[in-house]
Amino acid sequence: MSQNILRVSDIEHFHWALSEADVPSTTPFNGTLLSLAAAVELAAIQAQQHRYPLLGRSQSFTCKNCPLWSLVKQSGWPERRKPLVRRTSEGVAVVIPAQAEGLWWTDCLHRLRNELMTKGFTTKLATGLTGGVAEMVDNVWQHSESAESGLLIYQVRTRKFAFSVVDAGIGVLASLSRNPRYDWLRSSMEAIRLAIQPGVSREDGGGMGFATLLNNMADLWGNARMRSGEAALVIDRTDTTENVRSRKEIYLPPLPGMHVSVRCALDPPRRPSE
Repeated sequence: MSQNILRVSDIEHFHWALSEADVPSTTPFNGTLLSLAAAVELAAIQAQQHRYPLLGRSQSFTCKNCPLWSLVKQSGWPERRKPLVRRTSEGVAVVIPAQAEGLWWTDCLHRLRNELMTKGFTTKLATGLTGGVAEMVDNVWQHSESAESGLLIYQVRTRKFAFSVVDAGIGVLASLSRNPRYDWLRSSMEAIRLAIQPGVSREDGGGMGFATLLNNMADLWGNARMRSGEAALVIDRTDTTENVRSRKEIYLPPLPGMHVSVRCALDPPRRPSE
């Protein structure tokens, strides 16, 4: 298996090729830098292995000298059920309880909005991005149907922002199939294609889909990725040669729940020659 999935670093590059979510063939990744989304995806793979160990044996991943992986592991997800906010120089980890409770989440969103504004984002953009994060977390509460917690990891850098939200719930396919209108769905890819359309929800009359949110965030010189079951859909707006947004569908090993990752920036990426 290609190990290229573990050779990305920091906020600039966090989407991978077809083998991105293959279960690694070896457990140690000493001295490896993981991106934000890669660290969260690896944690989700490990959580799945612990629930359904192959032939009675599960793997434990170690990534030495990787601050983001340490942040993910220190959160205690998915075993931790109570809310937790852990801040380091690398980012912020928020354990999302199965049910919304208290004022802690409102405080988290206020702090995120303020961080974005101090790092160069306008009030309007900071408010919109914070609302997008809130929408993704709200999806965990409304649709995951999991007694386990969810996880939010985010990084705010000067004029750059990245976040990942993951849960170990029933996933997009099972959630949409609750609605008789969508009981024809047979694959996670079909479900994701449908979920990003406006007005689609497992509850009639609800939801505007993820299309508007993901497209708007990706249009900030970034990427948005939605992953559930055996499918992932990536919306990309990092090509500076053409003023267009691309979309790519990827088939991957099955993973329960849903993982949404977004990376955006106020400035276009530099070309290789620059």
